[in-house]
Amino acid sequence: MSNAFLMRLMHAAELGEDEIQAIEELCRQPREIGAKKYLSRDGDEMHSFPVVLSGWAARYQILRNGARQITRLLLPGDAFYFDCSPNGIAIEEVITLSPCKIVNILHSDMRRLIDRFPAIGEAMRSYGCMENAVLASWVVNVGRRDALERMAHLVCEAHYRLSLVDANQNNQIYFPLTQDDLADVLGLTPVHINRKLQQLRQDGLITLRSKQLTIHDLRTLQQIAGFDSAYLAPRVQTAPERLWVIAA
Repeated sequence: MSNAFLMRLMHAAELGEDEIQAIEELCRQPREIGAKKYLSRDGDEMHSFPVVLSGWAARYQILRNGARQITRLLLPGDAFYFDCSPNGIAIEEVITLSPCKIVNILHSDMRRLIDRFPAIGEAMRSYGCMENAVLASWVVNVGRRDALERMAHLVCEAHYRLSLVDANQNNQIYFPLTQDDLADVLGLTPVHINRKLQQLRQDGLITLRSKQLTIHDLRTLQQIAGFDSAYLAPRVQTAPERLWVIAA
């Protein structure tokens, strides 16, 4: 199964063949978009939302002094769905960080699908809960962890999230972030980022070359970061005569 968005929703709720086909139909016309292209701008009316089927994108805000803070990485399977104000106006910029395959889904189409298939609504609700959990984790990461812990936590989170949509995920992942991007994610300077990457390399924990990140010792990285995947992992709930899985 190659549809990363569908894989993400199937980790969030149990979907039958009809629901799977309906999601596939929504994603039938993706576009190839190059790196550093805007998917939405602050102030845009959000009649549709972009879904990342492949590649990496980011949400960010620009401060008055021109500094950028990346508030969320959008990895394969992620959507910019829950992040506009109640009047339907985007409050953040969304930009591709690498070449991406993007599909734009009309909010009205998704609402009709949710009305028809409650399980899809449950999947989207659970996905929204995961988004909130990631946001909370990022606040803790930037606010309370030191620079090395922040870097290790980001690597662990990216690895885990990518594994949810790729059953063949191993310890080598596509990692297109520049040092400037990492600085804007982690609230550090590019010089500080360079030092911590060098430390992780010298300690034999990672190799980063040509946008490919190889993790040599995931357990040690998790220990450094204090990483616990519970905020990303599917949770098991009891249903009549069976167990079914949703993601928080």
